[in-house]
Amino acid sequence: MTQDFIRRRIGRQTIDSCLARDELQPLMASYALSKRAGAVAAHVLRPFRMSIDFTDPAYCRVEGHTLVLLAESAVQQNRIRQLTPRLAAAAVAAGLPVTAVDARIIPKRPAPQAGVPIPRIERAPSAVGAAAISGILDDIEDPALKATMERLRNVIKPGEENRRRLLEERLGRESIDLSTERMRLTTLVADLTHGINAAIIPTEEEARDYPRLEAERERKLELLAEQKDRRLVAVHRLERIDARLDAINRALELLPSDAQAAEAALVAPEDEEAPQAPPAAPRVSAAAAAAIASLARETPSPRMRKALMSHIPTLAPDEAHYPEALHADIRREAERLSMLENPTPENTKRLAQLLEAAKALSERPQDARAIAEGLYGLT
Repeated sequence: MTQDFIRRRIGRQTIDSCLARDELQPLMASYALSKRAGAVAAHVLRPFRMSIDFTDPAYCRVEGHTLVLLAESAVQQNRIRQLTPRLAAAAVAAGLPVTAVDARIIPKRPAPQAGVPIPRIERAPSAVGAAAISGILDDIEDPALKATMERLRNVIKPGEENRRRLLEERLGRESIDLSTERMRLTTLVADLTHGINAAIIPTEEEARDYPRLEAERERKLELLAEQKDRRLVAVHRLERIDARLDAINRALELLPSDAQAAEAALVAPEDEEAPQAPPAAPRVSAAAAAAIASLARETPSPRMRKALMSHIPTLAPDEAHYPEALHADIRREAERLSMLENPTPENTKRLAQLLEAAKALSERPQDARAIAEGLYGLT
């Protein structure tokens, strides 16, 4: 036996003794730190039952001064991110050199290795999609983008043997969906029309004679305006559905003789999208205008002051109707306070201020702006 094969150590070496070697000490220190951090994280996250053993370094490690926790789903990741301040505080309390916490998701599968082809994405053939791409190719100036769109068109373009069948199936599904939506919208329009015609709204004379009807009148008017806006949008959508169904019928007529003409009929330019319901115009309010003007004067930021002042022309009534609008605001607030079952001392004091302001307004309508500033300003 040569000298190289002579057994130099007597007895067995333990795993701990092997891991205690100098070259493995940094690795073992990192492992121990990860174990400590995992124990801290597990204690914080235990009430949330994440079914992950964070004491396992496979789910917890320390990178620099960042505690990295690995989750198995986006739900767990979001929960860990919500608890980031608590985790960071617990790590500092435990004496860990951690200043940040990061949550990551374990990838479901490893990334493809070099030289392994990426699986091809199967795209469903679409004759209409291919025709739509063909219609915009002439408007694309970028050669690279144009070449990409041509390749996409060639990928999704069905073969001639399946072209008519796929287009006919697609038109059948779309016509069924549109017909179902049309039935729903028709019922909606009928219901809205019935509600609009059957609405009972107190008149202005009734609201003046019975002040408690003023709030009910405003509520009914707002509801009526909302119903009219919804009906307008639904009617416009019905018109677009009818136009699309006509295009589908034309395409079905052309399909047996000329599939390309049928595809072109489906991708013809359509009308603009249905407009959204117009936003409800804000109610003119002298109280709101006075409050915003007072807030704008007290705001140190010029940008915020400009933004606040931009709302005043919309809310403030004109000079001729300012006293009347302010009187309506005072009356509404006074009615609300007077109907409280258990008013607080502040409510009682405010009601007295409103009654005094209403009396002053009736005697001196020219001082309406000063009265509004005193009632609704910040001073």
